[in-house]
Amino acid sequence: MKKLLIIFLINITAFSLSNQSKISDDFFQMSERCMRLEKVPERYKAQFTEFQFPNDAIVHKYILCVNRELQIWDNNQGFDIEKIYQQYRGRANEEVVLPIISRCNQDAKQRNYELWCYKAFLCILDTQVGEWFKEDVRRQQTRTLTNGHQ
Repeated sequence: MKKLLIIFLINITAFSLSNQSKISDDFFQMSERCMRLEKVPERYKAQFTEFQFPNDAIVHKYILCVNRELQIWDNNQGFDIEKIYQQYRGRANEEVVLPIISRCNQDAKQRNYELWCYKAFLCILDTQVGEWFKEDVRRQQTRTLTNGHQ
């Protein structure tokens, strides 16, 4: 019985880990797409790779584009708290993640959606949730480069 329980828990954990990085896995691809769609100058690419996002109008457009493409941004509510929580549920419970995203949404809220999304995104990046996100994106970038894609 104990063996069966252990096998079940291992399978659940593996399933959870395989599904938890969907946003960060897609971020790399959506970033490239939004660089093209928004006609972001190449000089920004190295900064974005290092998670540096200058306070420029084109960067605001790019951040909004990426988060819309990832389907985690809504112009009425801000970042989708539930979708982001689902990304990190294996690392923290909702009492950790939800207040962070909610606070960033509220603190940055304004009528200019591009600026709101930009400021809320930077706020999230500056939290534990942001650290997890950066780790996941870096891991995905390494995997992509290792497999010969760029």
